[in-house]
Amino acid sequence: MQNIELVSFGIIIIFASVLAYKSSLLQNKKIGYISLLQIFYLILVPGVTYTILFSYLLEILERPQNTYSFLNNKILVNILLLSILYTYGGLAIHGVCKTVASYFSAVQKKSLAYKVNNHFHRQLSHNLTFIGAFISATCFAILELNHQSPYPEKTKLTITILNGIFIGVASILGLSFYKKRWLELKVFFFSVWMLFIILGYAVKPYIKNVKSYPFTLMILIAFSILTSLNIFLYIKKVKNKIRLGWRVPRDLLE
Repeated sequence: MQNIELVSFGIIIIFASVLAYKSSLLQNKKIGYISLLQIFYLILVPGVTYTILFSYLLEILERPQNTYSFLNNKILVNILLLSILYTYGGLAIHGVCKTVASYFSAVQKKSLAYKVNNHFHRQLSHNLTFIGAFISATCFAILELNHQSPYPEKTKLTITILNGIFIGVASILGLSFYKKRWLELKVFFFSVWMLFIILGYAVKPYIKNVKSYPFTLMILIAFSILTSLNIFLYIKKVKNKIRLGWRVPRDLLE
C-alpha cells in the first residue's frame, strides 16, 4: 500500500472516531471502569494513526531535499514530535476527565470538583488536542515541501482533495459538539489562522506545483474549511449584536 493510501486510511479512522463519539453502545459498554469509546480514543486511534504518520515521515525524509527550505528539518521534526506528545496528552486528559465525569451523581455535578473536572475536560483537553494536531499537520506539510516530490502533479489529486475535505468536515463535526460554546475554542481558531498563514507562506515558492505535494494540499484544504467556519461564526455573532442593538424596547412603542 502506497503512503498516500496509508494516510487516507488514517484519515478514515479519524473520521470514524468522530462519528463514534455519539455511539451509545461504545459509551455504555465498559471494560472495568473505562468505556469502549475511551479505549478506542486512547489506544486504538492514536496507535494506528501514529504508526501511519511515522511511516510516511520516514519516507519523506529519505527523499532528496529541495534547494529552498522554509524551516530546518531538525527543527520541524522536534516541533512535530513535541506537538504529537501534547496532542496525545490532550486525549489522555479528555479520556480521564470524561470517565470521571460519568461517575458524578446529579447532586455532585453542582460541586467544585465537578466544575474543575469539566474545565479540564472541555477547555484544556479540547484546545490542547486540536491545536497539537494541527501544529503536527503543519509541520508535516512543511517537511513535505522541504523535499522533492516523487508524485506527478495529477497523481491521486481526487483522493487528496477528498482527504482534505474529510479532515475539514471531521474537525467541524468534532467542534460542533460545542454548539453555543464556541468562545471556549477561540485560542484554537486563533492558532488555525496563524498556522494557515505560516503554511501559506511556506508553500508560496511551490504554489505552481503544489498538486505534487498531497499532504500539504490536503492540509491547506482543511485549513480553508476551518477558517471559513470561523468567518461564518464571526459574521453570525456580529449580526446577532446588530439585531440586539436595533431592537426597540416595547415600552417606547406604547
